[in-house]
Amino acid sequence: MSTRRSDSLYSTHAYVFLFSLRFTEVLWVVYLRGKGLSFAAIGLLETVFHVASFSSEVPTGIVADRWGRKISLFAGRALAAVSAALVLYARNWGFLAASFAILAVSYTCHSGAFDALVYDSVPAEDRPGFTRLMGKLNSTYLLGTSIAGAGAAFMAQFSLDWLYRAAIAVDVLAALVALSLPEDVKARREAQARMLADAGVGVAGGFLADVRTLYVTLRRRELRNLLLLWGTVSALATSVVFYGQSLLKESLVPLSLVGIAGTAGNLLAILPTRSAFRLEDRFGQNRALVLASFSVPAVALAASLVPGKAGWLQRAAVVALYLGLIVLHETTYPLFSNAANARTDSANRATVLSSGSMMFSVGMMVMFPLIGFVGDRMGLRWGIAAAAAFAAICLVPIAVGLVAESPR
Repeated sequence: MSTRRSDSLYSTHAYVFLFSLRFTEVLWVVYLRGKGLSFAAIGLLETVFHVASFSSEVPTGIVADRWGRKISLFAGRALAAVSAALVLYARNWGFLAASFAILAVSYTCHSGAFDALVYDSVPAEDRPGFTRLMGKLNSTYLLGTSIAGAGAAFMAQFSLDWLYRAAIAVDVLAALVALSLPEDVKARREAQARMLADAGVGVAGGFLADVRTLYVTLRRRELRNLLLLWGTVSALATSVVFYGQSLLKESLVPLSLVGIAGTAGNLLAILPTRSAFRLEDRFGQNRALVLASFSVPAVALAASLVPGKAGWLQRAAVVALYLGLIVLHETTYPLFSNAANARTDSANRATVLSSGSMMFSVGMMVMFPLIGFVGDRMGLRWGIAAAAAFAAICLVPIAVGLVAESPR
């Protein structure tokens, strides 16, 4: 490995680590409650976030492909710093709503652009090892989130304001590191010119031309199936993890363990996500992804079937399944990233991957309310079981298509 290649990897890991230090995510509800907001007002802010995220995924992906992926990453971290500052000094709900919308856009500037940047920076002869690289980067992210959780708990003992001050400092530093990431802008623009010419439009075709090429790209069934699969699996896992804290509490797991369960899951996932490439070596790319994906609803369903308010063995089982769900979700990510990037043209790679994140947002709009709706009427375990069954049913035709269309 050349010195230049090694330096770029260090920069990429540094960016991922800084990006993962989301100190504010741990106690943001508590912080806003301290500002006098009701739960309803906080819920509306979360709605603002998801609407802004859904609306900005494709536009920010187009910006990344047109102007540069590292420019998009820089803008994302700069916007995140602005969002934290607005929350810190906001005096009314309107400023908070603006901050949540800006925060959502900051995340969409990262989604798609980061994976595309990393994939394009890997020489063609090294791309069979891309899953291993993404596993290593994901393990760095998981380590950072664990450190962020511990750091947030420490800073909260002095003042919750420190969480947002620390977030501003980290995001400014991450923005600067983003500018040092390697990117071959010339090669990407040449590829984009060829793609737009094939689509019958010029490079100056603007936003509508990019939307048109995205539509043409997503008509490819295998790629569309990959994005739908990841959106479904990730939305289910994220929703169950969010509700999982209440599930653990209902199972009489001590609150001290409930509080650290998420961090423990992230730490446990570090080694498996680094070894995700071994699944590809054993089963092939698509089969490994399908196997890992179906494991997520299976574990979620198993967790819902563990009796509540039972003995220590049942409590241990539900904790193990909760942690296992986190590990499986994080292990699946490098598999998906490799499969999706390998099927996407460099010219609009960030836009295509961002559309996958948009599918995740749609999935969250379905899975999260589904668990809550059924949970309110029949119990949380029934809600999780319903979401797991729904996800599995959705995955069946997608998985059949992926396995049939790709040789082992």
